[in-house]
Amino acid sequence: MKHLSPSSLLLLGAGAMLFFGPCFFQDGDLYYRVLGLSFLYASLALAWNILAMTGSISIGHTAFFGLGAYTSALVSHYTQLSPLLCAALGGASGMAYGIAWHIAFKPLRGAPYALATLASVEIPRVIVDNWEGLTFGSLGLAGIPALPDLRVGDVVLALGASLKSQYYFLLILMGVYGLIHYKSIHSRWGWALRAVREDEMAAGTIGVPVDRIRLGAVMVSALLTAFCGAIYGHLMGLIEPSLVFSLHLSALPLVLTIFGGRHQFYGPILGSLALYPADQLFFHSWFPSGHAALYGLAIILTFVLFPSGVGAWLQQRMR
Repeated sequence: MKHLSPSSLLLLGAGAMLFFGPCFFQDGDLYYRVLGLSFLYASLALAWNILAMTGSISIGHTAFFGLGAYTSALVSHYTQLSPLLCAALGGASGMAYGIAWHIAFKPLRGAPYALATLASVEIPRVIVDNWEGLTFGSLGLAGIPALPDLRVGDVVLALGASLKSQYYFLLILMGVYGLIHYKSIHSRWGWALRAVREDEMAAGTIGVPVDRIRLGAVMVSALLTAFCGAIYGHLMGLIEPSLVFSLHLSALPLVLTIFGGRHQFYGPILGSLALYPADQLFFHSWFPSGHAALYGLAIILTFVLFPSGVGAWLQQRMR
């Protein structure tokens, strides 16, 4: 243990608290739901940041989220396949749309790219909203099959019936996404992503395949985001276009990541675990319709007090 840095010890302590914390919850279902969703949104923010590491800021990731949710729900509804297989197909649909993004937005950078990603949300949303014979239109889709039970040795996670099981499933999902995010930063591919972000022309002159790196980033980010959307649909049992293609879901991963820190592998997780429970457990009771104000205030304070994010500030303080 003496070889572990203070930040590593803090992360291990936080992980232990999340794993054993449910044993001490008084109002279990509420905390299972809120913290479980914070894990899902942390996974969404981690997926978003993989693309952001190339310098491409997306405010249209809800296009992947909604596509994943609707693809998985509709395939499950019409074919009766396993929800986990349907969720994988939902992820693949998001990745396919990500490839279309790369082809269509290849010349764009900066604000034009961000605005193009936001506009691209309208394409799948309008299709889903109007193709009532297939998608049930603006009424949404109810009765989505729940995720199946998962067995790990003698432990059974009843994902369709137990909020506690969903809590641990989403905690594991966040851990897997966090590992992917960590590898995306601390790897040769991660260095290539940063090189592309800092100076594409210089990166190209030293042999970095810029176009391939950007394509890989958007494919991985879209796949992971769409899979989150698919899991969300099966957990909630109900989706509708205005929910899964919402502007709120487009802005949320950006806010969580900037608040937590874009350049720390745990930054998006920190942002989600700090802001979403604060919103749902405290702020919501005072201002039921004003949750956007909390996120707006968080962004202002971050830019003023923690320009590199709270994660970077904490890391400096521990040093």
